Amino acid sequence: MLTRQHRIYHWLRPGRAISSDRLEPACLPHLARAIAAYRRLVGRPRAQVRDAARRALAALRPDRVEALVKLLEDVATYDWPRGPEAAARRLRLFEAAAREHPVLDAARAAALIADVVRHGSDGQDAGWRPGAPAPAGAGASGWQRALVSWLYADYPEFHRLRAFPADYTPEDLRDDYALAQAQALLYDAVRVTVEVTDALGHVVRAVRLARLMYRVERLPEGYRLVLDGPASVLRHTHAYGVDFAKFLAALVATGGWTMTAEITLRKGWRPVLFTLSAADGLRSRASPPALFDSRLEERFARKFGAARHGWRLVREGAILAAGDALLVPDFLFRHEDGTEVALEIVGYWTPEYLDHKFQKLARVRGVHLIVAVRPHLAARAGTLPATVLPFRSGILLRDLMPRL
Repeated sequence: MLTRQHRIYHWLRPGRAISSDRLEPACLPHLARAIAAYRRLVGRPRAQVRDAARRALAALRPDRVEALVKLLEDVATYDWPRGPEAAARRLRLFEAAAREHPVLDAARAAALIADVVRHGSDGQDAGWRPGAPAPAGAGASGWQRALVSWLYADYPEFHRLRAFPADYTPEDLRDDYALAQAQALLYDAVRVTVEVTDALGHVVRAVRLARLMYRVERLPEGYRLVLDGPASVLRHTHAYGVDFAKFLAALVATGGWTMTAEITLRKGWRPVLFTLSAADGLRSRASPPALFDSRLEERFARKFGAARHGWRLVREGAILAAGDALLVPDFLFRHEDGTEVALEIVGYWTPEYLDHKFQKLARVRGVHLIVAVRPHLAARAGTLPATVLPFRSGILLRDLMPRL
């Protein structure tokens, strides 16, 4: 992700609404040259690689250049000595030089350096490795640069580029940039509101993984989730901005959503609005969530189809109150007359999880709920405020339809 220093925004309504920066298609050739620089310079120090990428992006705005280089760095893989060897080399050289301080003779300075080059910190032969300085056969300035790189190999600017993904494209970089700029604006969000019609279960799971508090409101065609953090109950705070940003990365993998964030750009300013939706086309390179949690659910959805006898099937299409908890049932049947019926499938779960699930189902009120269970659980499910649908290997439509 980017930092606050990398973010770029544009005013839609001065003082009231903003949008995040997006790259134009004309930027793609420059992105391709920057990616080519990373692939060409495998084995080189980080500082050299970054400078080459900056030169490739020189035609773009400087603030965009630094953000793009940061994203390229996130994709690249670097090697550096993890142990104490590099620090021990420096200590060995500095201690040797301190014993003879000041070392004014160039030949003596070269001898001290050569001793460190030839031997490890324990006095054993250090050997030669790619990137280690060679005392012969190189120009003076080149030898000195190589020596510094070797002595300070654990410093970030001297880390060696090990690999860059072969399948990473300019379009991927542009998509990463668009998402990262939107995330960077959310760092200063004090509240986020999401209206969602699809994949409610995935959205709720993403909210919980981001450690955000939320309130749920029912809408005619979906739900509104108001997100904030524990401290925001007491005061407006942007302490949860990074959590909002992580949540956005999961949200863009779904469809049917609109997000509005209240953002304080500077201390003392009133919040401005930042709005995104699935139609904006933001993409995350993270794997999209699986549409179904099990083969059983997938087979049932395929068998039922999108609609049957006036009923439309919606995957995770409702959020039900279960006491002080929420339940997102596996399916929602919505009839053309407005009637809704929820279906929760109880699969092969551990005894502990079954206990938790039945306790939650027992607290559901005010909704027509069908609970599909294996035959050996039917008696236990019969105590629930729900219609029980026993099944063996799969849910049969002839058993389901009369219960709708």
